[in-house]
Amino acid sequence: MSLDAEKITKYADKHPKPAATTFAYGTAGFRTVGETLGSTVFRCGLLAALRSQSKGGQVIGVMITASHNHEQDNGVKLVDPMGEMLQQSWEAYCTDVANAESADELVQTLARIVQDERIDVAVTPRVAYARDTRPSGPMLQAALEDGLAALGVDASNYGIVTTPQLHYFVRCLNTQGTAAAYGEPTEAGYYAKYGQAFLRLVAGRDAPSTLHIDAANGVGAPQVQKLAQAIASPYFSID
Repeated sequence: MSLDAEKITKYADKHPKPAATTFAYGTAGFRTVGETLGSTVFRCGLLAALRSQSKGGQVIGVMITASHNHEQDNGVKLVDPMGEMLQQSWEAYCTDVANAESADELVQTLARIVQDERIDVAVTPRVAYARDTRPSGPMLQAALEDGLAALGVDASNYGIVTTPQLHYFVRCLNTQGTAAAYGEPTEAGYYAKYGQAFLRLVAGRDAPSTLHIDAANGVGAPQVQKLAQAIASPYFSID
């Protein structure tokens, strides 16, 4: 079984690579001005699918975020099955795929990855994805969803959450039902796990001084409020 070049090309034509632009995948993934990232995020959807297939259908994460960069920026990163960073050898694949100058070159690059990694493309790929609150987020999410659709991914949209939450969800999804089960792959599961860990840490200690949190109008603001509600303790309260 081989890649469906016609289907990939159909979607790729909707997200052409910007001319005279070079992208590089680094420790934080891809990061640049959000409005230029549509083709790159689309292609990350394709690569996440291949990464999942290379792992026998385990869930791979895709996070659309630029953390502390300026509001006009955005980025995208892949998360490996145990919630860890993408394997370093695959970072070069990300860069190669992002910089393919045409749909034909993109398909050829993907086919080379399939051959080099001996990927069984008959395996159903699974991907969990999320984004932050940046204005370019919805546009980039739509591009990602086209990439996932192009390779028939079984996808789970976690909405607007923090990057650590997506890492947690990915690990939970890949370990549920096993002896290494990490937790419930939901926001409630995340708050319960880390809230209980926090309470164990502070048990028997004096109440801490006031902690001031500046979430810079980002996704962290509503999420830290939910965490405080889950902890429900004077050791971690927010007015």
